[in-house]
Amino acid sequence: METAVSMLDEMDESDISASEILRRTGIARGSLYHFFESIDELVQEAYLVRFSRYVEASGGVIQKILDESQTKEQFFEGMARVTELTQDPARKGNRYERARILGMAERNDKFRSSLGKVQSGLTDLFTAQFKEAQNRGWLNKDFDPRAAAVLIQAYTLGKVVDDVVDNPMDAVAWNALIGLIVDNTLTQK
Repeated sequence: METAVSMLDEMDESDISASEILRRTGIARGSLYHFFESIDELVQEAYLVRFSRYVEASGGVIQKILDESQTKEQFFEGMARVTELTQDPARKGNRYERARILGMAERNDKFRSSLGKVQSGLTDLFTAQFKEAQNRGWLNKDFDPRAAAVLIQAYTLGKVVDDVVDNPMDAVAWNALIGLIVDNTLTQK
């Protein structure tokens, strides 16, 4: 699995072959097909691993901000840094990959179910973190924290629509808009 995951960094998924995985790992062909029905299934599982790692990292960053913040201002400064990082034009490859992985779920019920569990885990984690921020009096208690959890994921993933154009919007203006939305809807006044 780790070999397939790392190969996704090096090449397109269509270039990943069973023979290359076998060559790199030294395992027998029968062992590979004992665990996976096809090379496509292995690649999908490798994408799930990558998506899961993104989920763990994202949840960890926000948890660290919560743990280290003593004030509402510190919390929002940390969240603004997260926005700048996730919206950075240099991270468009990450957004493309997330969109590609989500798109793979459309016609594959087994993959959709597995991916849905990972995605639900991220949404649940963000929901709990936003509830914590509400309990501290930093976020408006009039909004559903699960809706906010989905919103922050949606605006990050949604940035991919600008990633494909030749004349992308100004990154500072985009981040400022996100800040205004957060400030005017989510913050405790």
